Amino acid sequence: MHERPDRMKTLARLFLLIVLIVVTPVPAAPALPFKSKVTRHNYERVHNGMTKAQVERILGKPAEMKNEMGLQDLGEFDSWIYWRGEIMVMIGFSNGHVSDKSWTQD
Repeated sequence: MHERPDRMKTLARLFLLIVLIVVTPVPAAPALPFKSKVTRHNYERVHNGMTKAQVERILGKPAEMKNEMGLQDLGEFDSWIYWRGEIMVMIGFSNGHVSDKSWTQD
């Protein structure tokens, strides 16, 4: 006998929950998917002599960093590797400045 009023309450609560989910604002920044800075345009902006900070402003933080000491005190060599799908970008640094770069796409 009390089944109908209970069912109506349940449906009303469900409807209210759906309305709250639909109209509740969601913070925009975290909800947006991460947009990679690894684009051909940004890659072309990187040039020899740039510092690591300049490269990071253009391409963001690298996925991988490798460090090697040069032979016979030739200095320090670093490689920053970026991935975006099938694209790999490698930025080489010699003593903290860009010395070479490569763009590989399968």
